[in-house]
Amino acid sequence: MDSRYWQRLACIGIVMITSGCITDATVELTKAPFDATTQLTNGTTAALSEFTDPLTEFTSSTTPGAASAVPARAKKRLEVFTASSYDNLRSDISRGSGEYLASLATLAGVPSEQFTQFQSFMQDSYSTMFEDALPATDSTRQIVEIAWAAGYGRVR
Repeated sequence: MDSRYWQRLACIGIVMITSGCITDATVELTKAPFDATTQLTNGTTAALSEFTDPLTEFTSSTTPGAASAVPARAKKRLEVFTASSYDNLRSDISRGSGEYLASLATLAGVPSEQFTQFQSFMQDSYSTMFEDALPATDSTRQIVEIAWAAGYGRVR
């Protein structure tokens, strides 16, 4: 009886040890590709950062007047906003009002007391900014330059 007891105990011990090893090894093998990818990319991929970097730059500071300290950064935010909101801006500029046009004025640094004048000027410039033969990239560039000239880029 004594030998059977030890045989059973040995079998139970072997089963417990091997099942634990298999589980640990399986977990390690399953996690390894994810751990390696995370270590290489810090949890992001180049494709993801391509989309998040401009957004991060755009949203990192939305305090009015804060952009005037760094004009290049303010202009970059304006460019990103204009490119991503092109169709909505086109609609607002054609009407001479709207939330996208107000956001454009704010990002360009147009003083709030001049918003109405800015909106009218943008509406009057609609035909030159949105010519049929003009590619969207050139149209976007014109919107940015006109808005910038009315705000932070104006000669004081």
